[in-house]
Amino acid sequence: MSEFILGNEKVRNHLKESILKKTVSHAYILAGDKGIGKQKIAREFAMRLICERDNIGCGHCPACRQFLANSYPDFFYMDSENKESIGIDKIRENIVSDVAVRPYYGKYKIYVIDEADKMTGVAQNALLKTIEEPPEYVVILLLVRNMSLLLETIRSRCIKLLLSPVSNDRIKKWLTENGMSEEIATVVASYSNGAPGVAKVMAKSEDFATMYEKNVEFLKNISEVGINEILVFIEELKKRTGGFKDFINFLRLWYRDICIIKLTKKKENLIFVREESIIFRLSREYTLQKINSIIDLIDKTEIRLKSNVSGDTVMELLFIGLRK
Repeated sequence: MSEFILGNEKVRNHLKESILKKTVSHAYILAGDKGIGKQKIAREFAMRLICERDNIGCGHCPACRQFLANSYPDFFYMDSENKESIGIDKIRENIVSDVAVRPYYGKYKIYVIDEADKMTGVAQNALLKTIEEPPEYVVILLLVRNMSLLLETIRSRCIKLLLSPVSNDRIKKWLTENGMSEEIATVVASYSNGAPGVAKVMAKSEDFATMYEKNVEFLKNISEVGINEILVFIEELKKRTGGFKDFINFLRLWYRDICIIKLTKKKENLIFVREESIIFRLSREYTLQKINSIIDLIDKTEIRLKSNVSGDTVMELLFIGLRK
């Protein structure tokens, strides 16, 4: 599938216009959920800034070719490297001690800090002086999921750009245009929760179709599933990339469909179109009160999984609750 940035045209146009009008800020915060496009938009902006052909991000000039090959000397990217936090040493080494050196190649030195909301308090304070008194050639982009974790002194000195979820229809359209069946694309688009990057990963995954089939097979007869089958399924979930979290998202969509059919008897708004007959059967087997209690149980399970309670125990209780 082709590279793409889907949605958030308003943010992208703001960044593009700032180059054209020569109003580029020294610091930006791009805030949004995982997979929504923060990194791609930051890279698009960076390539426009360094492009030698009227800042269009042509992809063909020497600067753009270096950038696309990840060898442009005045572009720096860093993240947490899967650690819990970004410490002061990393900020000092990669940014604070480097900003005084003028650009080697172009007009700007661009620093992207992904997962910037993981910076410790002292790391943020170390960065603050650079943001307060930056050289004229420095542009810093902080990519965050939770802006409130940044110090107010940093937030107040940055241009804040909030990225919005992309509609399911747009994500579904892109998926079907790239060869996915409409039935699976409907599920993936809803499952991605407005994040094109999540949808793209799922679309490229050879495991998604298998995961989808196994989930449906398990859920279609959940009231008859035995304890041993539950334990085996839990072990399988633990081996999946998305683990329990992804299954909870799937489960929420599954019971959302059952609830809609129970209330309306109309299939037009189904997500699991291919499983229409199963959804209709289950809607007849459940009372509305039971469906609502299951949805509450799913919400509680999600909260418990974020605590220190054993994930296995939490999922066992969930499946026993679904089976009653």
